[in-house]
Amino acid sequence: MQFPCKNCGAKVDYAPGTSSLKCPYCGTENEIAVEQKPILEHKIEELSSVASSQQATGYGTATRSFKCKNCTATSTVPGNTQATRCPFCGSTVVFEQNANPNVVRPESLLPFSLNADAAAQKFRAWLKSRWLAPGALKKMAQLAKIDGVYEPFFTYDAQADSDWWGEAGHYYYETVRRGKESVQERRVRWENRSGHHAQFYDDILICASTGLPERIVTKAYPFHLNALVSYNPAFLAGFLAEEYSLDPRQGWEKAKVQITQNEQRECSKALDGDTQRALRVNTSLSRTTWKHMLLPLYVAAYMFGAKTYRFVVNGQTGEVQGEAPISWVKVAAIAGVAIAVIVAVLKLTGRI
Repeated sequence: MQFPCKNCGAKVDYAPGTSSLKCPYCGTENEIAVEQKPILEHKIEELSSVASSQQATGYGTATRSFKCKNCTATSTVPGNTQATRCPFCGSTVVFEQNANPNVVRPESLLPFSLNADAAAQKFRAWLKSRWLAPGALKKMAQLAKIDGVYEPFFTYDAQADSDWWGEAGHYYYETVRRGKESVQERRVRWENRSGHHAQFYDDILICASTGLPERIVTKAYPFHLNALVSYNPAFLAGFLAEEYSLDPRQGWEKAKVQITQNEQRECSKALDGDTQRALRVNTSLSRTTWKHMLLPLYVAAYMFGAKTYRFVVNGQTGEVQGEAPISWVKVAAIAGVAIAVIVAVLKLTGRI
């Protein structure tokens, strides 16, 4: 992932927001040759033999792989880099391992739009906005190191056709006598219904990283995939990349769960009624395809107390998501103020 400047020969890095590698010494911009070719999607049947398929493997440039013993993420770095720290959890307990020769090469990626300084500013602003966090967290924000990492993702397309059956319940009320009083009692009229729901699912996005909690990554969506470009290792210059830990077949199983759950919701809407029972949905999937891509995230991890907190900044949109500690002193103070206000209101209204 190292490329020489065409003017002075120095190492150049990708300049976020451009299609160039920029030399930090002479300022020369080295244009990246981006192939103008369609980004292919592959039939799902290929997943049964990914390792023996015709797709290219590796990253197309000399790299080294390091695996973290703490979070198990595998980072890919330039061939002459000595990895000493995991970008995902901050651990220094990393060891070199042989690159997996069967990792399918990404065929597309989203280049970084934000540089590290812009991402760090957004990161620190987000941390400072956590008003329930300990005051010392602001100092930690100055110390946190941010790494730009190309994360592995798969997308899946599928045509879903669902036949459904169920009972829709409609409320109505009857007047009944209870002693000397007449009251309205709710009844349910049940109606058997059935139907068909069809929907095409385009680009179901599955993160193939184990280095970051999925609950954080998904909150940093969306990525605007219409800006994808054909893969070129030059875009990785100056950045890290993570090998996928979730393989394409496992990713497809997760995508299928998302599709079938959404079909269940859509069929429930079609069944309608005030209440429902015995809804059955039979979903078949066809026209299924997948593709492998790299998407840009800035990653930060730091220790506060004895716990590791992780954050991400979407390298395309600047969206920030992450974890922050809570100051229970502040929580207690807010609770105390709330209780005092409630007591004051009750006194004013004569309730106590």
